[in-house]
Amino acid sequence: MYRIAIISDVHGNIYALNAVLNDLKGKSIDFIYCLGDMVGIGPFSNEVLDELFAIENLEMITGNHDESVLALLNNEAYPISRINVKPHHEWIADRLKKEHIIGLSKLPRIINKTIIEQDLHLIHYPMNTTLYNAHISEDPFDLTGIPSSENFSVLDGLELTSLVCFGHDHSHHQFTCNNTVFYNAGSLGYYKKSFARYGIIDINEKGFSVTQRNVPYDLEKYVNKLSKTSIPRKEIILRIYT
Repeated sequence: MYRIAIISDVHGNIYALNAVLNDLKGKSIDFIYCLGDMVGIGPFSNEVLDELFAIENLEMITGNHDESVLALLNNEAYPISRINVKPHHEWIADRLKKEHIIGLSKLPRIINKTIIEQDLHLIHYPMNTTLYNAHISEDPFDLTGIPSSENFSVLDGLELTSLVCFGHDHSHHQFTCNNTVFYNAGSLGYYKKSFARYGIIDINEKGFSVTQRNVPYDLEKYVNKLSKTSIPRKEIILRIYT
């Protein structure tokens, strides 16, 4: 058996991330996949990336927040649809460690893995193959529609895929479409309840099984720390937690 953990949308919440990393100890995890949006929303992007980049058996992909911050740092086009969020991303970009900028810039958008004959497609949000290399300013993560069998049934390139793991939509989802299972553990770090969410997937010769994990953490402490920062859009962010 091979066991992987799926985390996504940490969103600068180091307290929720540390709770999950502690929960993973003793779970016999072979590998961890982080499906984007490590930065943004929460103020502790550097602390989150300090932890994630230090884990040897972990791979990350980029999400829309990561790519939007990189676009600003590279003087590239910024998504017009997110123009109200630009000061927030500028605040993060101005404070991001150089090594993390370099690290984020090297990350892929998609990981395809075959584990014990199970084909996995890992992406921040499912999209058609024509959008795989689209710049973040074209909003590639927002063109598929909400998670549903109807919207995902028309996606191409997934005909032989056993499992698609994604994030972006911060809710938990698990459903089957065209013989492919779609799974979103929900945002790890941006959730109104005082627990962090992630998934464990066990893979063997017979197939795979998904276990949803909800890990308690000190949300009140995190909200208190967040409220004392100068991060733009703080009042809007705090509403989801409080």
